[in-house]
Amino acid sequence: MRLRIACSIVLLSIFTATSGRAQISSVDADRLDLEIAWQAQVQMPKVGRGIVSSHLWVDSGQSRKFAVVELPAGRTLRVSADEAGRRGEPIGIEEAKKQVGERAARLLGKNDGFEVVEVTIPSIRLVFVTNDGLVQTFDAETGALKWSSPCGRASAPAHPGAVSPAGVSIIHGRNLYLLDWQSGKQLLNKELSYGSSVALAVCNDLAYVSDFRGRLQVYGLGRTIKPWSSQINGRAVGQPVTLADQSFCAIASTDGYVYTMTAGEQPGLWTRYETNSAISGSLAAGNGAFYAGTGDGLLTKISLAERLGGLDWEFPSGETITSPALVVGKRVLVATEGGAVHCIDDESGFAIWSKEGLRIAQPIAAVGSSFLCSTHSQEIYALDMETGTVTGRTMPSNIDSVVVNQVSDRLYVVGPNGRVQCLRPRGGVLPTMVTPVVASEKELSATPPASQPPATTTPAADPFNFGGETAPPPTTPAANPFGGDAFGSGSTPAAGANPFGGGPAAPATSDAGAEMSNPFGSGDMTDPFGSANPF
Repeated sequence: MRLRIACSIVLLSIFTATSGRAQISSVDADRLDLEIAWQAQVQMPKVGRGIVSSHLWVDSGQSRKFAVVELPAGRTLRVSADEAGRRGEPIGIEEAKKQVGERAARLLGKNDGFEVVEVTIPSIRLVFVTNDGLVQTFDAETGALKWSSPCGRASAPAHPGAVSPAGVSIIHGRNLYLLDWQSGKQLLNKELSYGSSVALAVCNDLAYVSDFRGRLQVYGLGRTIKPWSSQINGRAVGQPVTLADQSFCAIASTDGYVYTMTAGEQPGLWTRYETNSAISGSLAAGNGAFYAGTGDGLLTKISLAERLGGLDWEFPSGETITSPALVVGKRVLVATEGGAVHCIDDESGFAIWSKEGLRIAQPIAAVGSSFLCSTHSQEIYALDMETGTVTGRTMPSNIDSVVVNQVSDRLYVVGPNGRVQCLRPRGGVLPTMVTPVVASEKELSATPPASQPPATTTPAADPFNFGGETAPPPTTPAANPFGGDAFGSGSTPAAGANPFGGGPAAPATSDAGAEMSNPFGSGDMTDPFGSANPF
């Protein structure tokens, strides 16, 4: 009897230690040629799905300066200019250089033979939204909790959030919330025109909200806009995505359409692309384009360099694609439902290499010379970028979700209990940012139709602050590419005139979520396009 009790206590201790330990051990990290940078805890709800979305946000406006010394054997010393001095104020970069130089001299036993380098990196935030409406923001480099802010009643459902320069946006219950990046303070609490929502797409200070009937409405985040609504075929599926420069966002629908919306002065649909089969949560963004995987196994790159959009290439994988692709530089990594993984050249659309039988579930990040991917068995694989050869793998771990990272060389994994773990390359105390690719020659040479005036809105600032030249698409809808006014009369309608006839348009309201009159004359805005396909 005593032996049974003792064994039970031992087993309980092992279970408790296992459930509370990190997802990836230091031994497994070594197998991936990584080291554990930090661990943190996300506050989880008592019931429900737990974490409903995770995002990485690069804030170049909040850059950080470090004084860095590289020592032999791959060791790095760093001192932040933001460190507090004796009086509680930041020490500044010059003092940081002095301190890191003194540390290096003590370790080396001499005052020369090393170089103090000033390094500037942007601030990177890691944002989690839980199903009870709690938004938690961490420093992605240290794991420190920046702020935690609840939205609405905990019993109401929360949908995946979105991030933009305006702040963190979330739909919780019937309301749209906007939270300040620095403090988590609520900047907006707006009741939706329709209570049911399935998707929130945000670019800059415009939030596009789609409901279960496919109605699409726009709300201003911190600014007043004219009411606008539209209709999509089917209902939104998966998580909407936004380009890095915040110029366009996209929503996929159950009927196999990809809708892109603009972040210009006036909101609106930019393009609509129809795939050959259903889309299920496989939308991705990168390199000024959107990537959609379909049920028939095609990965499609949709470019926005031209006014009416363009299909750059289609890659046939042979199996259903259900997870988003990972776009890193000139390479696109995509996994199929059967666990195969393909590395595609982003310029040509042809495979660089393909691997079968690895049971890959989701490409996660690019670290060093490897792609990191999660498997259906809760393992992490490291694949050589050039060949796809497996260079390292972990044991099956207690991983509930991963954070897809297209901005830095970090791996973020989350356990079912909310334990977050960050892994980095050995000695990589400062992140290496993933540099976006300069637009292809095809995109640079693309010119709008002759009758289309150039965009007047300045493209949004590059949030990654790389300083490289890119060729972002215009940020405002262009004039009618077919010449003249929208109806070929060659004249411009008078201000306030209804372009569809039937008298003057209804006056705009200052409430972005208010109902607007039907420009088609019926006065019923339940479906502004009736039963017909709006396109």
